[in-house]
Amino acid sequence: MKLDADIGRIYDAHSVRLYNMSLRILGDRSDAEEVMHDTLLKYHGISRKDDIKDVSKWLSSVCIRKSIDRLRERHRYKNFLERYAEQEVSDETSSEAYDEQLEYSISKIKTAMASLPDQYRLVLTLHLFEGYDYQEILQITGTKESTVRTLYMRGRQKLAEMIKGRIYG
Repeated sequence: MKLDADIGRIYDAHSVRLYNMSLRILGDRSDAEEVMHDTLLKYHGISRKDDIKDVSKWLSSVCIRKSIDRLRERHRYKNFLERYAEQEVSDETSSEAYDEQLEYSISKIKTAMASLPDQYRLVLTLHLFEGYDYQEILQITGTKESTVRTLYMRGRQKLAEMIKGRIYG
């Protein structure tokens, strides 16, 4: 019974944060929920929970890694479909007049963030929302610092353009 109470306590304390973290990285609610559950199940399956010094940090790390793995899986699937697809899907962009007086809502920012390419969304989420610095992001993603900085700058620029209405995902 103590174990079940512990899992319930961990779920109540961390599930919302893990879900939101994964959602910002993946941009898909069902994938984010699945990653959150997989993270908590991984914690549940560990036999030596006492070895984990900071449960919150450990869960965040696992959630981020699982979200990155899900992005990679998504790309592999997409590449597979593109190779064997009979028709190419055309990306159509629409244009609207730029209105500088437009008040940008949180929903517009979320929509723009969700429509960013995965690599930009990942770096922006880790830096802006999770507070990781470039060194921590390069350790998580396994990329060079210059690549992380470039992805951050380009992602930030693309996000700003999308919010201003110049580009549509």
